[in-house]
Amino acid sequence: MPYLCTVNDRATVESRLHRSPPPLIALMLIAALLTVTGCAALAVLTASPAAAVPPAEVTIDDRSDAVDDEALEDRLAAADFRREVDLAVLVIDVTELDISASRDTALNDAVLAHAKQERPEWMDGDKWADGRVIIALDPANRILGTYGGEDVKLSAGGFENVQDEMRDSAQDRDWEGALVAGAKEYAKLLDQPWWQTTAAIGGALAALGAAAATVLGITVGRRNARARVASARPGWDRVRAERAQTEAAARTLPAHSPYAEAVLDRYQRYLTGIEKAEQLDQQIPATLPWAWGLRGHQRRASKDFSRQVERLDAIDDDVIAANDLLHRIGDWRSAWEQKQAPLRDSPEAVEGALMRSEGDHAERSRAEQEAGDALREQCDRTEAEMNRLTRQLEQDEITPDTALEGLDTLTAELSERAMAVRELGISRMAESEGEADLLRDTSVYVEDEEEYDRTLRARRHQRLVADGAYGSAGTPGGDVFWHISPVLWLNTWQSEAPGELESHRNPSSSGGSTSGYSSASFSGAGSSSRF
Repeated sequence: MPYLCTVNDRATVESRLHRSPPPLIALMLIAALLTVTGCAALAVLTASPAAAVPPAEVTIDDRSDAVDDEALEDRLAAADFRREVDLAVLVIDVTELDISASRDTALNDAVLAHAKQERPEWMDGDKWADGRVIIALDPANRILGTYGGEDVKLSAGGFENVQDEMRDSAQDRDWEGALVAGAKEYAKLLDQPWWQTTAAIGGALAALGAAAATVLGITVGRRNARARVASARPGWDRVRAERAQTEAAARTLPAHSPYAEAVLDRYQRYLTGIEKAEQLDQQIPATLPWAWGLRGHQRRASKDFSRQVERLDAIDDDVIAANDLLHRIGDWRSAWEQKQAPLRDSPEAVEGALMRSEGDHAERSRAEQEAGDALREQCDRTEAEMNRLTRQLEQDEITPDTALEGLDTLTAELSERAMAVRELGISRMAESEGEADLLRDTSVYVEDEEEYDRTLRARRHQRLVADGAYGSAGTPGGDVFWHISPVLWLNTWQSEAPGELESHRNPSSSGGSTSGYSSASFSGAGSSSRF
């Protein structure tokens, strides 16, 4: 009876999916929206420009002798504004006015001080004069500024956009190019019609992009969902074919083995995963209709099914391999090699790790050199000891549990040596305890870590940590670091840590503008930023 139920359920699902699919109607509607939105966006982007009005006056005050005044004046006079403005350019070193360059408002204050001393016509009481546009630059201290009278001022974001437009040329030390770029961007933004604003254009393009992305997402999602199902089904057939063998392997794991305990935990997840995969399988037709995958829940089902099958396929292999090794039956030698693989990868990486540690650090201490030598020697002992354990296991002189415990001991010893190298490196690099903590907390992801975590030893270690049998650092008492592949971990840490420290010491500039002046009596519009 359950079998008939399953067939009927699948038939019902297939029957429904063969009907005219509502998602097709949705696709047609979205395509229509795409056409309308595209026309609107095209109209916005091709709108005719406003009439060009050159500046009524161009004033250049170059107090740093950084630009060619005549050539720059000609280029600025060609700027096309939408109304008549008085354009002023100021090139200055703020420190010449006894203003500290580190002050956030340094250039704002310098422009105001210069106007009070040399250009009172730029001001109208506590504001910039009507019709006045000022583009300022401090090449020595790498500051840009833009300012405007109340009738020609831009929004805060508009002032920032002008500075952003100047920034590339300024960074290339093209001072005239930066000033011209600033004037042209100011002209573009001043009195800009709403349909030509960044927000309007962005909104139109966003709507166009959203419609296109929706159509593309649905069609690509359908294709990917069907591909996931096609890829997962052979794996699901394999999992079901091996289920009896997996269950038998789990039942016969040695009860006394500490390594078997972690495998049994994983097997419980296998049983739960089997149930979920069976439920998902019933939601997916045996033969997929054309429209299958257009619906969101169908795409989610394909992802969940694929993930479950992938997990189950890995778990059943692990359970069978663990049983083979712990009983020394079947292909136990391959299983043993897998347990050694992370540890064998460490000695192979030691020279690269030590070369990275030595690098350009001529100031390395004698202690660091000795720690590196000790790590090399430990790697040599590790390889020799692994070979001895393999020989004893093959000759039935030791049990698989004893051999695995031997690998754990070697891992702990190698971890201790790797940590010694790291700590000495931290002592050399860090200039404070805060920096030392930062370097210790550097996130490290070792290549092949996911594959390593499938080993019996890694599973047992994770279980012991979760049960509190290990300290916070992963060994009794928490005093010594333990990683399944210690030297690979060290190598990756050495690659990541200097960058973390550099970012901590030299955080990237936000590029945000600073408005306002030290003088509370003046509140003219404008702002400045660094480049």
